[in-house]
Amino acid sequence: MATNPNWPLVQYNWGPAWNVNRAGVPSDSLADITSRSRSRTSIRRGRQYELDQIRSGTADVVFANTDGALDPANSSGPWYGRIAPYQPLRVRAQWPPTPNLLLPVQATGGDAGGFAVGSSPVQPGVSVFSNTDSSGGQITSSATAWQGSRVFQFAVPSGSASNTIVAGTRQASAERNATYTMQIQVRNITPSTSVQVAAVMIWNSGAAPTPTSVSGTQIAGSPATLAGSASAPWTQLTVTGTLGPNATWVAVGIILAASTTAATNIQIDGWQLERGTVATAWTAPGTWYSLYGGYVERYPSSWTMSGTYGTVQTTSVDAISLLSQRVLRDPLTEEIYSRSPRFLYPLGDPQGSQSVADSVGAYPPAPLIVSKFGAGSLTFGNQITSATVGGAYTGGTGTVATVANPSPGAFAYIPATLISLDQAGIKGPADPTSWTRMIAFRYTGPVPSDQATIWCCTDSTRSGHYPQGSQATVSLNSSGKPVLYLSGPSGVAVVYTFGGATNCADSNWHLLLFSYSQATNQVMASQDGTLAAYYGSVPSSSTPTGLRFDSVGGWVDPVYGNETLWGFQGDISYVAEWPTAFGTTDITAVYTAWKNSFTGDSSDARYKRILGWAGFGGQTTVQAGLTSSMGPAAVAGQDAMTALQGVVDTENGEHFVAADGTLVFRARSARYNALVPMYVLGERADLGEIPYEECRLDYDPTRLGNLVKITQASTSQVFTASDATSQASYFPRSLSRTINSSSAQECQDAANYLLSRYKQPAVRVASIKLHPSANPGIWAACLSLELGTRVRVMRRPPAPAAAIQIECFVESIEWTLGDNGDAYLSLQCSPADLTPYGLFASFHTTLSGSPTAGVTSVTINAGADSTNPAAAQIGQGQQLVLGLGTANQETVTVKSVSATTSGWTTAVVTLTAATTKSHSAGDTVCEPLPSGVTDPTTWDNSAKFDSCAFSY
Repeated sequence: MATNPNWPLVQYNWGPAWNVNRAGVPSDSLADITSRSRSRTSIRRGRQYELDQIRSGTADVVFANTDGALDPANSSGPWYGRIAPYQPLRVRAQWPPTPNLLLPVQATGGDAGGFAVGSSPVQPGVSVFSNTDSSGGQITSSATAWQGSRVFQFAVPSGSASNTIVAGTRQASAERNATYTMQIQVRNITPSTSVQVAAVMIWNSGAAPTPTSVSGTQIAGSPATLAGSASAPWTQLTVTGTLGPNATWVAVGIILAASTTAATNIQIDGWQLERGTVATAWTAPGTWYSLYGGYVERYPSSWTMSGTYGTVQTTSVDAISLLSQRVLRDPLTEEIYSRSPRFLYPLGDPQGSQSVADSVGAYPPAPLIVSKFGAGSLTFGNQITSATVGGAYTGGTGTVATVANPSPGAFAYIPATLISLDQAGIKGPADPTSWTRMIAFRYTGPVPSDQATIWCCTDSTRSGHYPQGSQATVSLNSSGKPVLYLSGPSGVAVVYTFGGATNCADSNWHLLLFSYSQATNQVMASQDGTLAAYYGSVPSSSTPTGLRFDSVGGWVDPVYGNETLWGFQGDISYVAEWPTAFGTTDITAVYTAWKNSFTGDSSDARYKRILGWAGFGGQTTVQAGLTSSMGPAAVAGQDAMTALQGVVDTENGEHFVAADGTLVFRARSARYNALVPMYVLGERADLGEIPYEECRLDYDPTRLGNLVKITQASTSQVFTASDATSQASYFPRSLSRTINSSSAQECQDAANYLLSRYKQPAVRVASIKLHPSANPGIWAACLSLELGTRVRVMRRPPAPAAAIQIECFVESIEWTLGDNGDAYLSLQCSPADLTPYGLFASFHTTLSGSPTAGVTSVTINAGADSTNPAAAQIGQGQQLVLGLGTANQETVTVKSVSATTSGWTTAVVTLTAATTKSHSAGDTVCEPLPSGVTDPTTWDNSAKFDSCAFSY
């Protein structure tokens, strides 16, 4: 295939083999529809200004559709039944262009790409799988590699079947009805063995495969027998094949041409996939750069030229659009649903209800039942209350059910009203060998004289009106502590006290989680998130099989006409079951969600948590945030993107979908620490600058803010920072933001920082236009630019005017690609902070005298600060270095510092131990320095107060 050396190889890869894929852009099993692209492609990602919310990245691409292939209603189309909204679209470019369609790391056996020796090729970014090597193979060093110094190596066990894939990839995309040729270098390095292998190409018209089920139309090359030797020569395998008319994806690699009789290790190198009927000379492929990763949302078609020319003007969106559609529930509900519950009765039903609804929708409403001794009281629509501050929970919203049956906790037959789960079809755990149940309650009765039953689950076996067979019942005992009664059909119940059990007769809320696993012979019973709640060596005879009755709110025995005793009094909510036994992570997550909505999360943990609730399954890059303690996750009713933006606002960081579809979260430190531009955009190519065609600057008041108000989300408290000078110059300009930090100091710091950042106007780069198709030397830089990249823009007016230099960050990227061979890249940039960030410098001064070895105190001269007391600058237990850089350098520890007053010139420092060396007057005294730093004055210029902005 001929290549244009001045234009990258651009591909439009679409995924008829995929669905929305949990908002993840797949890296493999895509169809190449590049030849259909027409007219102009426009790709836009980013935001206008740094204070704006990120917007969904879009791609507008026109595809030829005269044959109706992209028409979902065309029953004879090649992809009929496989065209749907939100199928992935990947736009990428290889630079420099080559015939080799593989990734550089694949083609070179691991030499390119920066992947570690010993790592597996199956990892993302390499995307080479093996169905013979259970470990996935490895990238290994080789002095006799076919090229470079690395190869891929895969184990092939003895007895492996013919046609098993030794190594393969589905990462390259290919076009239906097109012919491709693959070549690969292989060898067997296991002495005294032989193995038959062949190159293979597999295409399919169905859904995306898994590594262990790659099947379809197989095209194999001529087999070769590889004789094993530690110095075995390389053998080239080739295969040429034409994809079918309905192909949705292609896989290439090597297979076993016969079953194996010995275990071998096969190495591969020099891999190439190209379009054409013959294998040309192997070429290391250029780097593949992503331009866009998203999903085709719409397929609007049109017909012109008297109905003879059809096109589809596709509109694509990225993961931001999908996340904006996902409305979140409260944190507890999200945690419950993320573990696939069998049922969930929140008990937030309206007043007057005679049944409770399953929010999962798997079971009908569970009705209220009445005791044979008469009705008690069970009401709905009651507010969450507690006896003490902090005794309630905040992770769930809505109302609760209140039980007020008489004689709670007593061994007495009583009138009662309860909830009957068995009449809704729930008769114990669905699988009695593996389950977890949950219930939240607030007991308001006296300490039980016998027991107060919260949840009652039994079979029909009785002896003298008492359970004699299987049961799984939770009660409060005579100490007010929760216990689990568990037994199998044989009938002797074992009593398990809940881990963390306290006297729950305190009118406060508590959460019980309890589970059973026959496979591990364990019972778990946890109160209020306690992890030490496991009981081992539980016999399988305790498995509660044959359960028939399942009721909440007290003890009831339907065998005897709904006899009720051991009554409960108080509030109940969140009755749930899962089909698996919980581990410690599950316990912590569900309890923390229930109790405080994950108050105390760091910003990065909260960001990842929201993504989990939203069901996001794509690639992420989440940087550790500097906000270490957020307030409660009050996300109920918000869409996922709004909730994520709230985290970003709190962090004062940024997030966006990268060009390859990866969702990126960056802490505020990312911009604080980006001190050097990655690229310089300017007119001087001779100075390494990237030339541009247009540059529009704007000195605007759009983001002025001299009256900053920060609202703390959890308390609604407002923190203010203002600047009178700026207000006098530009009139008062308000800037408001709500952040969810639990630290009042951080909220105030946020206000102070935003004031320092926006109290003065700044020059912005409204747009800057680059033209790589007219200047091929800048393709690599243009293709590698990403949102958030720090750049420097140089603008040189005619002499004698001085050059204008603007430090900024890329906020918006727009590509325009035309089928006439033109390509433009337009950027919008926001300015970097106008002042440097403050750093607390190393304390340093000099010795006032010449202390000898063996002294326990030294006298120092005043350093840069003689206003604050010496003892405020040097603390007890702090280490100091005496004689920095001299032959007698030593480190000592401070015991105390003498009292000084403002304007002090010397101070006496008492040491915890005597010095071991002598020192001279004027020797440097300073704090220990970081590794590699020898000058204690390194940070002095950036450590001056009132001349820099201290980041929060």
